Amino acid sequence: MNSDDALRDRLMQNATLLNAILEEGNFSRAGSAVGLEQSAVSHRIKSLETALGTKLFERTTRRIVPTEAGRIVCEAAQRCQEIWGSALVRIADVKTSRTLRLSVSSSLAMKWIVPALQRAQADGLDLVVDVEDRLADLHGGESQAAIRYGVGPYPGFHADALIHAHLVPVARPGLVSGSLAPASGNGVPLLADSSGETDGTGFSWSAYFDGRNWPGAPGKITNSFARADLAIQAAISGMGVALGRTLLIENDIEAGFLEVVGKPVASKARYWLVTTASYSETEGYRHLRDWIRREIDTARRQHEDLFSLP
Repeated sequence: MNSDDALRDRLMQNATLLNAILEEGNFSRAGSAVGLEQSAVSHRIKSLETALGTKLFERTTRRIVPTEAGRIVCEAAQRCQEIWGSALVRIADVKTSRTLRLSVSSSLAMKWIVPALQRAQADGLDLVVDVEDRLADLHGGESQAAIRYGVGPYPGFHADALIHAHLVPVARPGLVSGSLAPASGNGVPLLADSSGETDGTGFSWSAYFDGRNWPGAPGKITNSFARADLAIQAAISGMGVALGRTLLIENDIEAGFLEVVGKPVASKARYWLVTTASYSETEGYRHLRDWIRREIDTARRQHEDLFSLP
């Protein structure tokens, strides 16, 4: 530790005292405010003045008045106290608040989280949904938690596994006669999520074909979209068969916008609830996690009604 570091440490240690002197204008009253005798206050200030090489306070007939250097030091001490006071308020809020920012991908937000927000509010959970397809900077405070689809784990974070995903071909009702089957011809038009082909999650038609052990595809990819929900919406419009995945398609199937046209295949990826190690210990996170787990249980019951999972 160099001399500047040591001096900063001494100023930090005496910030409460300096702030009290500024407020009280008297060493004795300042000492009482922080639990020190007047002699101890005088000794500390003299020691700081020696270390800084400048006088910090002048005595008048009625009160202690800071010099220009003393004013600079005391104002810094005051800001330090305000910062730590604000930090303690924020810590208390983190420990008890049920209001938090949840980062989710655009597809998951549109197809699963937004339809569930009313239930979250009924459960006393106030969610601010941040739609972000990259993993938010949780350590930097962009969001308190995130739901992500991936193979995991997420080094440096606390991650709770939620549910394994399954790949499920879906189409507008009546577009496909029966179920998809391998074919050598052009077959049906297939709609793809381009990001799933390259992000390592295995959310791709090739992974689905491999999972079915098909020697050939049932059709060819005619359109590729940047997001899974766009491909699903294109399927609802009748443009072709989209490769859906669990949590993104159940509500549209129940509403009659889509039907399952192929056997589900287990994905190598799953859904995760991700946060920082420190935030994972808070009441707010536990409340969020418990609510999401109840939503996952609801999704599992939907799966039993809509399709048989392997």
